Amino acid sequence: MTRAPRAVLVLAALVLSLLPVAATADAGHRTTVDEPQTGEGYGQPVRRRVTYSVTTRGRITTSLAVFRRQAQQTFDDPRGWRWAGVEFRRVPRGGDFTLVLSSAALVPSFSSSCSSMWSCRVGRYVIINQERWKHASPAWNAARRSLRDYRHMVVNHETGHWLGRGHASCPPGGGPAPVMMQQSKGTGACRFNPWPLDGEAAAVRGRR
Repeated sequence: MTRAPRAVLVLAALVLSLLPVAATADAGHRTTVDEPQTGEGYGQPVRRRVTYSVTTRGRITTSLAVFRRQAQQTFDDPRGWRWAGVEFRRVPRGGDFTLVLSSAALVPSFSSSCSSMWSCRVGRYVIINQERWKHASPAWNAARRSLRDYRHMVVNHETGHWLGRGHASCPPGGGPAPVMMQQSKGTGACRFNPWPLDGEAAAVRGRR
């Protein structure tokens, strides 16, 4: 069966995101569940199946249920690492990696290379800083991007590290920022972007 070009898939996802959706409240922010619920990557074959569990560290003041649900939506979205052929399935414990919602103060407890300001990845731990999850970052907010898109970006970015990707820079001429760029701190000449670029997805797709 012939697969549709990625541009068509992205357009389909964007059209779906404009349909009426149910809103959920989380720590004073209004967010929407606006992701296609396919889990199939819109025709992209599964090349790698991974499992993950969700845990917390420190005092959590936001909804863990929303965190679990929105993280899985990010993993299932055909614009994300699912486009690279990676299928993510949450399990009750263990799994290939652990997705952690951590209080800001305890993020450095994973490694001295982690900061209480940002999210981090250490070994099997993909760590999302609760303050960033709740409020995004100053640079992101100054660009008037949505909190939901920030959550997509930070989950994709830190999971990208677990998938073997390092940090990226804004390419000459600008354009959408690579998802592996440290967009929480700014994007320079690039535009904020919560999804892997084609080249980033291709690089992960080539890893088995």
